[in-house]
Amino acid sequence: MKKDKKESSKQKINEIRPEIDSTLIRTISKKTTPYLNKIIGNYYWVLHSLIMMGSGIILLFDNNIYHLLVIFNIVCIDCIACVFLHDCPLTILENKYLYNSIVNDKSDILKNANILYKCDHQYEKTLEFLTNMVCFLFGKINFLILLKLFKIQLNNA
Repeated sequence: MKKDKKESSKQKINEIRPEIDSTLIRTISKKTTPYLNKIIGNYYWVLHSLIMMGSGIILLFDNNIYHLLVIFNIVCIDCIACVFLHDCPLTILENKYLYNSIVNDKSDILKNANILYKCDHQYEKTLEFLTNMVCFLFGKINFLILLKLFKIQLNNA
């Protein structure tokens, strides 16, 4: 009896399916999906770029320990997310919507310049980059703390 009900409901769904697929909302959705994917993907690409460039600028030019600690925490959280997800969350979203990412573009540029990694795993490259970033941040924070400890002033010209 349960099988008969399931089969009859499947038949009803199969009969209604063409009507559902041809509705105005479904048609508009199918036509706009590629454009929306590009808009969303470009948003994630810009966000990823701004975070990377902003972190680099703060690392290079800012001597405020609290600003460096904020970036340090963001990078550490991203490292943890990379370990759990096996890739950077923003890279995953870029690949989902654009079918490409900043990391892929960087790899292509490095390959064209004959700078090759021994492995082609995107996960390892991302973790290597984030580990280097954490080490640089940690080193700069420690250096600034030591300067304050020994009361050494640097002239910011």
